[in-house]
Amino acid sequence: MSEDSTKTWAKHFTEAERKEFEEIGKKYTPEMMETYQKKWAALIEEVKTNLKSDPGSEIAQSLAKRWKDLLNEGYGGHPGLQKKISAAYRSEWQAGNTAQSQTMPFGPEIWEFIRKAMEYLGSGAGNS
Repeated sequence: MSEDSTKTWAKHFTEAERKEFEEIGKKYTPEMMETYQKKWAALIEEVKTNLKSDPGSEIAQSLAKRWKDLLNEGYGGHPGLQKKISAAYRSEWQAGNTAQSQTMPFGPEIWEFIRKAMEYLGSGAGNS
């Protein structure tokens, strides 16, 4: 990340939360981090190609479950950080921060799709 994008994201988190991120990061080797980031990139691309799917569809539910699993892989045990990350993304999109949007891995349309699919998944309606 560039220094500017780091500053943009840092404003959303307290010093204690930034230290919590650092501690989480210590459990990853560079190779593990690269693999984790590739999983996210692949999932985001798959979501992009399925944005028109119904949130309750099998594909949307599969994507939502994978999204949840990746969040838990990286931030399991840190639900407060998960919520703050979500809030930071929403804040940047609402602010229309176009410079930051170039460093964000996805836009609000992907977030909205996943949010709806997660709601459906969480309701139990997507479970057989």
